[in-house]
Amino acid sequence: MGLALTLGCAGEAGTAEALDENAHDFSVAPGEANHEEITRAALGFLKPAVLNTLVAGNVAADGKLALINAAHFDDCNLRGGAAFVAAKQAEAVRALGPGIALLDGDLLAMAAFAHSLHAVQDFYSHTNWVELGGDVLVDESLGAFPALTPYAAIPSTGFIVVQGPKPRGTAVARDADAPYPEYAVVTVRHQRTTAPGLVSGTVGYEPGNHCPAPVAMSHEELNKDSSTVADRAEQHQAAEALAIRQTRHEWCRLNQLARDAWGDAGTERLAAWVADPGAAPDCGVD
Repeated sequence: MGLALTLGCAGEAGTAEALDENAHDFSVAPGEANHEEITRAALGFLKPAVLNTLVAGNVAADGKLALINAAHFDDCNLRGGAAFVAAKQAEAVRALGPGIALLDGDLLAMAAFAHSLHAVQDFYSHTNWVELGGDVLVDESLGAFPALTPYAAIPSTGFIVVQGPKPRGTAVARDADAPYPEYAVVTVRHQRTTAPGLVSGTVGYEPGNHCPAPVAMSHEELNKDSSTVADRAEQHQAAEALAIRQTRHEWCRLNQLARDAWGDAGTERLAAWVADPGAAPDCGVD
C-alpha cells in the first residue's frame, strides 16, 4: 500500500533544490494573488521550490492561456474545461515517467499540473456552482478528472451541465431582473423534472460561446475572483474555500494517476516534492 505522502522526502533531494534556478522560466502576471493564495494554502506541505514553481505556472496560465476558454471554465465550455484538466494531468504523469531526465520531467510535470490547478480553481469562481448552493467538490474520485457532459447531471450535486444547444423537450431559464445572487440561479426543465443548471460567464475575447442565450451571463456578472467585487464577498469566500479543497484533492489524484502509470516509482517521484508529509492530505493512494 504505497501511500506517496507517507514517503516524506524520499527520492532525489537535488531535484527540488535545482528548481530554484529554473523557476524564472514561468512568467508571473502582476496583481494575480488569488490563485497564488489558494495554491499556497492547499499545497503548503510541498518544498518551497516546488510550491513556488507550481504557483508561477498557475498564475502564468492567465497570460499563456488567455484565449482558451476551457483553461478557465469560461463561456459555458464545461465539457472542454473538464477535458483540459484531464489532459494536463495526463501530461504531468507522462513527464514523471522513467524515460525523461529527472529535473526536466519534474519541471514539465509541474507546469502541466499547475495549469490543471488553475482551471479547477477557476471552476468555482467562474461558474454559478456557489450560487446554486454547491457546498461540495465537483469531483472527489482518484481517477482521471471526469467528463462534464452537456445536459447530464453532475453526480456530486445533481446540477445539470448547461452547454450548447438544448435537447428536445428541454428548457433553461433564469430571472435576469432579480438581484444577485438570485439572477445567477439557472433552472433546467426536462419533461416533468426540474434541476439546477450549471453555467459559467462569457468572455468576449475568448473564441467560442456555448451559453444558451436565455441564461447567458457575462464574466463580470458572475465571477467571484475577488472579495472586493461588490456584493460577492460571501460567494468569493465560498468559492475560495472549495478551490482550496479541490486543489488538495488534485494532489491526491495526481498521486493515484502516477501510481497507476508508473507504480511505486511514480509515487516516490512525487514524494520527493514533499517537505512536510505530516501536513499533506491522507490520499488513500493504493
